[in-house]
Amino acid sequence: MQLADWLGLEPRDVRRAQARGLIPPPDIDDERWSLTLAKTLPDRIEEIVSALGGRGSGQASATAPAPGAAGSGFGRANSGKGARGRAFGPIQLAKWLGLENWQVPRAVQHGVIPPPDVDDKRWSYTVAATLPDRVEEIRAAVGDHPGLGSIKAAEHLSRRTQMEVERVDVQALADRGLLRPIAEFKGHPMYAVGDLDGLAEEQITATVRERHAWIAASLTTKEAAALLGWPVGKFEVTAERLGIRPGALGRYAREDVEALPDQPGRT
Repeated sequence: MQLADWLGLEPRDVRRAQARGLIPPPDIDDERWSLTLAKTLPDRIEEIVSALGGRGSGQASATAPAPGAAGSGFGRANSGKGARGRAFGPIQLAKWLGLENWQVPRAVQHGVIPPPDVDDKRWSYTVAATLPDRVEEIRAAVGDHPGLGSIKAAEHLSRRTQMEVERVDVQALADRGLLRPIAEFKGHPMYAVGDLDGLAEEQITATVRERHAWIAASLTTKEAAALLGWPVGKFEVTAERLGIRPGALGRYAREDVEALPDQPGRT
């Protein structure tokens, strides 16, 4: 048990201390202690040993590596290389810092973790070693929820309002400045749950009603062509030639479509 070695305790003493609440349980996958948590324990070794009735189990090796050194294993994988020669990918860095995988790229976007300095993909040990003392700052900046894409955000608002909110409604709310993306995932905006819950129901209702009103007053390309009795191609070419552009949802205003047969030279 790496934590036991580092604290100078026997593994069974760590288990006993954990059972008595003297050492908190592992905070990474219920298996490992993060560096942040591990660093809170050395100052409490005497308290822990005293509560266990002394070092009856014997003291472990005093030469165990410190957190962050090669072989310490706190919240990261062992590399077999010297600590200062290793580099961390985003998942390795997250584990090493005791963060969720999504929090590292989010922290980079927010500027609280510097961009990767090794091949633009990984962080050197030199950079990574500056971060453990700032984990709480990083968590505060990125929050504890990865956010929702527009589809999931629409589903969230639907459950909240009992209305059929769609992705385009979320996008419309964002276009009006009522929602602000907190990050991007593969080029798509992500929205904070708290921001979604902070929207006034009247704002959501008005947006949904506007979409319904537009659908009632507009036509798809196929609907417009069918209304005129034209092939789709003829409608698209004619509409483009006359400067008629589709609006929201790729739909054409019905009044613009209905005016087309009256254009000179059109049948």
